[in-house]
Amino acid sequence: MTWFEAKMFCDRKGSSMIVPNSQSEHDFIWHEFGANKGNNFGLWIGCREVYKADTVCSDNNNNNLQFKNWYQDQPDRDNEECIKMAYKFGGKWGDTICTLDEFAACEMSVPEPEYCLTAEDYGRFTPQCLLNHDIKNLRATGVIGCGQACWAEPRCHSFNIWQKGKICQLNNASRLQADVANFKIIEGCSFFDL
Repeated sequence: MTWFEAKMFCDRKGSSMIVPNSQSEHDFIWHEFGANKGNNFGLWIGCREVYKADTVCSDNNNNNLQFKNWYQDQPDRDNEECIKMAYKFGGKWGDTICTLDEFAACEMSVPEPEYCLTAEDYGRFTPQCLLNHDIKNLRATGVIGCGQACWAEPRCHSFNIWQKGKICQLNNASRLQADVANFKIIEGCSFFDL
């Protein structure tokens, strides 16, 4: 697709054209998408040249990035405003006209997990846990450690903390998915939705 088609395709909520923020990210992108594709391969990145060689990049976090990885003697022409990583540039950046068809990739930020402790109608947090939906039990240090273990397990939708945060029980159901009969008030146990 052209650079503008790629930008339109990638510009969705939480998504943008891929933009390397560091040398290690640049190397990862090139290794994943272009390193073995041959001498005609090019990959658009979310950067353009504007105002005579001032480079503007936009991703989910920044509008002007400090990292740039130009190939020697690039940028080289005033009428070439769009930037790509290309085999002919040794995997580095080069400017070209925006209407060429090249490959494109989108990137998204990974959201931080959120944990919800549900209160009863009168506002108190009662010590209740979800039973009969456990995937596995493990040792974890508190809500954060257990939440991270749940986040890493694809089948996990909620977790219980037992024994003052020492035992983490991962569950395969959320509060909305589980039968209300499976929730029991148990002293020393707290339930969290992910």
